[in-house]
Amino acid sequence: MSAVRVRASATWTAERGAPRAELLPLASRRRCSLGTRMVAEVTADLVSAGLPIATAAIVHGTAFGEIVTTAALLDMMNDGSGELSPLRFAGSVHNTAPGQLAIALGLGGQSTTVSAGPHTFAAAWIEAVALVATGTDDVLLVVADEPMPTTIRPHHDGFAAALWLSRGGEGPGVARWLGTIRDAPASPRVPAFLHDHPLRFAWSMIEAVRTASQTATEVCVRIGPDDARGRAPVLALA
Repeated sequence: MSAVRVRASATWTAERGAPRAELLPLASRRRCSLGTRMVAEVTADLVSAGLPIATAAIVHGTAFGEIVTTAALLDMMNDGSGELSPLRFAGSVHNTAPGQLAIALGLGGQSTTVSAGPHTFAAAWIEAVALVATGTDDVLLVVADEPMPTTIRPHHDGFAAALWLSRGGEGPGVARWLGTIRDAPASPRVPAFLHDHPLRFAWSMIEAVRTASQTATEVCVRIGPDDARGRAPVLALA
């Protein structure tokens, strides 16, 4: 299958204020990291747009996972007795966010977490499109990375994005696969605060889909390598 339809999309940045994460119970919200609440926030936006979350497959992408929680655990290991918090440890895995959603909403469907550094969105996109191509009716593609701890460089702000994908067709709102490219594409234009963010391509994809919908055109997607061995996928949009 060469095309998927982007039925709805959402983004979260700090400009929106603290994520309300209303899909999660209040007690869970208080314990969850900012990254998990960001995922819940953009997922709620798509549920409001009609996403059948109970039956949709979930592809979750994160470059660094629960990095703030992990950094806190490392500090605990090096301070005092070295004992770790069981609650923090349980929330330190990369798939914490979709796991919390599944518990809160009683979801029992397929869920995959992808982590590929700066290539995370491209890898997650391939995974999500493959699910649609093999018969999955609806896929929630959600990516998020919270602000990096101050002790880690380079620093980047928090950002989350979600897309509701389903079978394609013709017309606006469709992202069409055009095959592979041999040369690495230039980085797409993104806001200054996302220049160094590992998930910046998600912003580019959503903006391209929005523009295409307004102009009754399609988004053309290519995947190409950007390392010497050709193993690291990046997206090129046209």
